[in-house]
Amino acid sequence: MKKYYIETFGCQANIKDSQIMSATLDALDFSQTYNYKEADVIIINTCSVRQKSEDKVYGWGMKLGNPTAHEVQIYEKKGNQVVFVTGCMVGSAKGDRKRYNIKILEDKMPWANYMLAPDEEYKIPEILVKEGLVSEWAVGVAPAVSTGATPTAYINISTGCDNFCTFCVVPYARGKEVSRSEEEILHEINHLVSRGYTKVLLIGQNVNSWGLDTKTKFKLRAGSKHKIPFANLLRKVHKIKDIEKISFISSNPFDFTQELIDTLKLPKIDRYLHMAVQSGNNEILKAMNRRHTIEEFKELVTKIKNALPDITFGTDVIVGFPSETENQFMDTVNLFKWMKFNVAFISIYSPRVGTNAQKLLKDDVPLKEKKRRHKYLMEVWKKTLK
Repeated sequence: MKKYYIETFGCQANIKDSQIMSATLDALDFSQTYNYKEADVIIINTCSVRQKSEDKVYGWGMKLGNPTAHEVQIYEKKGNQVVFVTGCMVGSAKGDRKRYNIKILEDKMPWANYMLAPDEEYKIPEILVKEGLVSEWAVGVAPAVSTGATPTAYINISTGCDNFCTFCVVPYARGKEVSRSEEEILHEINHLVSRGYTKVLLIGQNVNSWGLDTKTKFKLRAGSKHKIPFANLLRKVHKIKDIEKISFISSNPFDFTQELIDTLKLPKIDRYLHMAVQSGNNEILKAMNRRHTIEEFKELVTKIKNALPDITFGTDVIVGFPSETENQFMDTVNLFKWMKFNVAFISIYSPRVGTNAQKLLKDDVPLKEKKRRHKYLMEVWKKTLK
């Protein structure tokens, strides 16, 4: 039996993509191995959200026991392995919103045989036919549902993003925001429930805007009374008999409506909510093209806590964004002291090629200062957990 190895970087969307690729290879009579040296097919599923994420793919800082890019290159030359690079790094170099030319990746990763954007991963079977690893019957085999031993089923309800936060690569890497149909989502969940799954995680770059047209979604404001399809979808998933827990990620604060707050009260909805605030200062938020103010964020959080006193919060924050002063950074520190986030992903700003922040804003906060702010905010956050 032929074997495959998958290395996954990034968020739940990438994990779900790896699950689908794994299911495809399982259906082609491959078996998964955790030793890349014995694999016939290697898939490196990449993340592009930070420069450090890309550096890991280039061979720096990958976790102990997994292949560095250099090791893959050496071993690939010894045998007949087929090496795929997939995910957001490739998505950023293909499609209508490309941030850079694919040749840049090809030059940096000569060990890769194929580079597939997220919307091209379905091509793996036909490529393996061409490589002589499977026969013609394999073309078209591509399971549409999650598999594997994870206790929670990952369900993509939408792909892509149209928000264009100035620092973010997702609108380029994942493309235009496209919502899956309610019928397809519910069918997938019911199928997975029939296979024993009792927990689901609904995934989108911004689940709040699922099912909305472009004009409508940009009109929404935090706490508004506008009815949104996502709240109705949650209620329908909640009615599925054997579902025990419903989680979702991610929500943005700027379009978190009152109806969605009310829907959180349903007993199966997870009491953990992840909302990326990114900064505690309004001027920095504006430079980031975030559509909320800190006052709106605090008001929203207060409403949610009043409705659900036992809820916990997670967030994403960037320190050292272009032009961020010490006083502006301290606004973020003070937000953390007020908020007491249970989970916080604190990142040092790094300019991403092709984004508006990289093109229009000067990266003027010294790296040493960025690291100091990162360390300081981490210490403040840890103290709030005690």
